[in-house]
Amino acid sequence: MGGVRVSDTSAEPVRLAPGTEEAGLASMLADLVRQNLARDPRKRADFARLQGAALIEARDAEVAVTLEFSGGSLTVHGAAQPEPRIRIAADSATILDLARLRIVLGIPVVFDHRGRALVKKLISGSVRITPLRGNVGMLLRLTRLISVFPP
Repeated sequence: MGGVRVSDTSAEPVRLAPGTEEAGLASMLADLVRQNLARDPRKRADFARLQGAALIEARDAEVAVTLEFSGGSLTVHGAAQPEPRIRIAADSATILDLARLRIVLGIPVVFDHRGRALVKKLISGSVRITPLRGNVGMLLRLTRLISVFPP
């Protein structure tokens, strides 16, 4: 398992679902959230407010990961789970770029090279985020949580 922490205790706020230990993207996202929460206490407010599931699909790698949030805890599944509130489908590189979006005043920056590239991919349909209606707050919190930049 090399560096992946798996915990069965309820005290662990970020955990991998049973059987997910070998899923690379799932482990990476769990570790990213753990590191961001430890590094920047301001991210804890977004983490505490996230409720529901976010499905992230790396289409080129044919991999799906579900982040299941429950007000201050996260279970990461190495597969699609039913009824996500939001679904992000993109290629692997773009999913990684989401963690490198700069955040200013709590909103992702779309005027630098990475932000412009994401907007172009959204317009072309190579990145799909659905459903947005009623879930913009969740998407913004998730983006701030996974971004390696401070909110």
